Amino acid sequence: MDNPDHSIGDLAVVALDLFIGAVATIGPRDWDKPSNLDEWTLRDLVGHATGSAAKIVALLEGGEIWQGPSQPADWITDDPTARLTELAGRLRGALPGADFDAPRPSPGGEVPLRNALGFPVCDLALHSWDIHRSEGRLTDLPDQVLTLTRTMVGSLPEDRLRRPGAFGPEQPAPPDASPTTALMAYLGRAV
Repeated sequence: MDNPDHSIGDLAVVALDLFIGAVATIGPRDWDKPSNLDEWTLRDLVGHATGSAAKIVALLEGGEIWQGPSQPADWITDDPTARLTELAGRLRGALPGADFDAPRPSPGGEVPLRNALGFPVCDLALHSWDIHRSEGRLTDLPDQVLTLTRTMVGSLPEDRLRRPGAFGPEQPAPPDASPTTALMAYLGRAV
């Protein structure tokens, strides 16, 4: 994956597959259980991240993009796995013809597609971890996804990182924490 265009496209596929795999672990009675994120149930968390998956696909397809985080209520569906699988198919279908230099809107203004994909790809990966954590499991992100996420997080000034709708105060991590666990603690997750 030396070509950065293939890299971000491949990482989008990896992140969406991680998320679909995490969603598949949610039991039928668990959807309304609290997630590890304040005020969100697992259903809300999946709804929000489904919006991130839809944003990735819309960016690749040149569709209409909304600014700001996806609101859970806008994306909750009776069959989230079917919706996510449909989005994964569209993602895979859009990648071969994607123009990664094409301008796309972002919170910071127009940027090349390859840059616009970064945050929603990371969002899917982080929320995959959140689902596992909410269900009492710890998991590690694949190295390339972890590297992308650390890079994206590191590019944010502290006032944009630590605000409502973004990330909370850093939490303690055990001394032997994996790189993923340490990152999640840095991003305000209880580990």
